[in-house]
Amino acid sequence: MTVTRYTDETTAEISFPLGGIGTGCIGLAGNGRLIDWEIFNKPNKGSVNGFSHFAVRAERDGKVIDARVLNGELNGSYTGVFGRKWFFEGFGWGPLRETMAGMPHFSQHEFIGEYPFGEIGFSEPNFPGRVRLKAFNPFIPTNDKDSGIPAAFFEIEVMNTSNEVLTYGYRRTGQSIWHQWWLQ
Repeated sequence: MTVTRYTDETTAEISFPLGGIGTGCIGLAGNGRLIDWEIFNKPNKGSVNGFSHFAVRAERDGKVIDARVLNGELNGSYTGVFGRKWFFEGFGWGPLRETMAGMPHFSQHEFIGEYPFGEIGFSEPNFPGRVRLKAFNPFIPTNDKDSGIPAAFFEIEVMNTSNEVLTYGYRRTGQSIWHQWWLQ
């Protein structure tokens, strides 16, 4: 069986669905962003949930030597998008703040999607390690009850590519989904 690998700009249109069957979903973008928050029985393509993201850091002897948002390069327009309703957003104002554009991130990424698993590998010449994010659904063939759990699961793996002993840490940051729902 051949595995299709998407790299860098070829990941621009990927939104891998995460969530139980019939429970709504979040999209894992091909560059690692969490997009398309389609929950509360509402289609919502193009949406984001505040500054929700994963981040990783490398430490040597208790001191941070590098920290990055676990995203690849921004896929999309750097001039902004049409149709935004808030001040200082839209065409001419640049990418939305929620894209985390401008934050340290990974310059190379590779996406492999074989439902119910989506996997992204990240690398950066200045980061002392390779990072792999694996996301999956609670999909269990012939088991509709457990496949309908409203959840998405994430695993983060870091491989040290340096000759030094390093400690790695990671975090996920997210805004309450109720805040986004209440504003709409």
